[in-house]
Amino acid sequence: MDNLSEIVENYLNKYKVEDIINQNSKILFILESPHTQEIKQGYPVAGSSGIDMTKFIYGRESKDPFGKIVSQIDKYNDLYPNLSEFSILNVSSAPMQKEGLKAHELDSGDGQVVAILEKLRVNYKSKRHKNKDWNRIKSILLEDFKQRLLLALKQSSSIEYLVPCGRFAEAYLDLIKELEMSIEERKIISEIPHPSFNQWFHYDSMEKLKKVLEEIGIS
Repeated sequence: MDNLSEIVENYLNKYKVEDIINQNSKILFILESPHTQEIKQGYPVAGSSGIDMTKFIYGRESKDPFGKIVSQIDKYNDLYPNLSEFSILNVSSAPMQKEGLKAHELDSGDGQVVAILEKLRVNYKSKRHKNKDWNRIKSILLEDFKQRLLLALKQSSSIEYLVPCGRFAEAYLDLIKELEMSIEERKIISEIPHPSFNQWFHYDSMEKLKKVLEEIGIS
């Protein structure tokens, strides 16, 4: 693929969903990538996964997506206390599934990029791939993720916990954490599933997140 770096960077910029970094936050949730609702609403975890996050943290009666309330603290803090304790960041700032862009007409370059992103998404266990284009796109994705994560930790130096949600997010965090001391200094809460399909209510490992929430005064 000619001009691959430029095509990938254009894709990431064109379909980017901004991270939510609150200056005095203590917990940074790291998720995989935006999907349909995130593209539509313009913030991370805007759909059913986001609603399940809010239900887990604030109670089953909660109905608002987590990205919605964390991105609008002044509006929602009375209903959901201590929202400023949270920040949210995606590994990929743009969708890694074509389905997430079904409302958009993709040009050939975008189509090629998202097709490879779909492959990387399901082959997250491999550090390197036989296909050179896969490796090049993965390198760009990792560098973009690393730079945004480092910026988040700089903007919110109070962050104590990194919570990768799902195996993909955890695998990509593992790939960059050893290279950056500021990442290594944070406590990483591992084995937290992605919040899709009610998984946050069915895994024993969620007790680890409950303890962290209790530590910062949310339970």
